[in-house]
Amino acid sequence: MPRPLLSAALIVRNEERFLESCLRSLLGRVDEIVVVDTGSNDRSPEIAQSLGARLVRRAWSDDFAAARNVSVEAARGEWILYIDADEEVVHFDRAALELDLADPRVACYTVRLRPREGYTRYREHRLFRNRPDLRFQGVIHESLLPALSALREREGLGEGASAVTLEHYGYADPKAKAERDLPLLRKRLRSEPGHVYSWAHLGSTLAAQGDLAGAEAAWRRGAAVVRERRSRTAGDSLPHLHLARHLLDQQRDATALLEEARRWFPDNHALTWLAARRLFGLRRFEEAMPLFAQLAATDAALLDEGELAYDASIFGANAHAALGLCAFHLRRYAESAAHYARAEAIAPNDAGFRAKRMFAAAKALSG
Repeated sequence: MPRPLLSAALIVRNEERFLESCLRSLLGRVDEIVVVDTGSNDRSPEIAQSLGARLVRRAWSDDFAAARNVSVEAARGEWILYIDADEEVVHFDRAALELDLADPRVACYTVRLRPREGYTRYREHRLFRNRPDLRFQGVIHESLLPALSALREREGLGEGASAVTLEHYGYADPKAKAERDLPLLRKRLRSEPGHVYSWAHLGSTLAAQGDLAGAEAAWRRGAAVVRERRSRTAGDSLPHLHLARHLLDQQRDATALLEEARRWFPDNHALTWLAARRLFGLRRFEEAMPLFAQLAATDAALLDEGELAYDASIFGANAHAALGLCAFHLRRYAESAAHYARAEAIAPNDAGFRAKRMFAAAKALSG
């Protein structure tokens, strides 16, 4: 029996709400589905088996990489697509993908992923060759990247970008997620204190629990790690981003932090939004306007190839509305009305934009 080309690999626990939709999005697209159940007490195992998945049971060991590697080791395909139970495949061209997977120079392909509704998509390493030296590392935020980097150095194999597209739909209960994640994040950071993403996630988890002082300390630790690096990736911006937003929300000074972050990550649109927010809060409307204009001119639909996902609300209508408010404060009422009109054209059901446009237009007419 010939070896299948592509296996989908999942790890699940109590995912009956999403699992069926996930698996149905894979049927007819992949050659086999492997589901590793780590201790469900709902219908997840039955759903997996009813849709033809091969079910593997493994006790949860507080280690995401270990569970993920069990799914990889059970897969028979030449290539593996790893996906979570609360995600679905929304674009998949099998013929085009087969051409990609036939390239002997490539060890891994990225896919497009939207992490939550209202966000842009970004690229994640989800498709990779099924070979024993490609395994996940990390008790949380498990990653193939260290193994891929070693393989690149050893054999010169690279990575490519596929057109496969995933959507993420599920959001765990914040309290349960924090109870699970906090000890794992602290465990990873004890052994790997330079893992920037875990510092960012630790801060966000503590903030969700109401521990703002602990969150700020975690983000500051992450930012300190980033300062020591000779080279930085887009993801290294996250501690600065979370910390700057936190400081602005508390009406504290984020000037130095934002200047540092924007120097290192000049293409980060979320930092641009925060920098514009800061200037607006200081009533420096003229200086804020070019930053809001930059965001208003950015087509969020064209950001799918990047390394970060963005809240799409910082582009388009909201950016034009911010320009309208700045112009209004500057008593440039006709200009303000024009910006609100642009916002209204993008979001015609928003009564607030319409009311503000009409008010600014009336002010312009009244002189």
